[in-house]
Amino acid sequence: MTIRNMIEGLIELGYTQGSIAEAVGATQPTIHRALNGSDIRYTTGKAIETLYAQKVGGSTVELHGSAAPRKSAA
Repeated sequence: MTIRNMIEGLIELGYTQGSIAEAVGATQPTIHRALNGSDIRYTTGKAIETLYAQKVGGSTVELHGSAAPRKSAA
């Protein structure tokens, strides 16, 4: 999952670019640039990743696809 996908997911939850920026300690233009595929600082990307994990659920390991698949409860 990319930073862009995470931002899009947060926006689908009702966040604005400005509220994401405030939550991660960045500016709205930085979030806008990330959403359009520009490079951003590593620390900003990690903060977005952490925010996404907290709000959407799941660990950051799962976001990178390294976690073992979950078994269904069925």
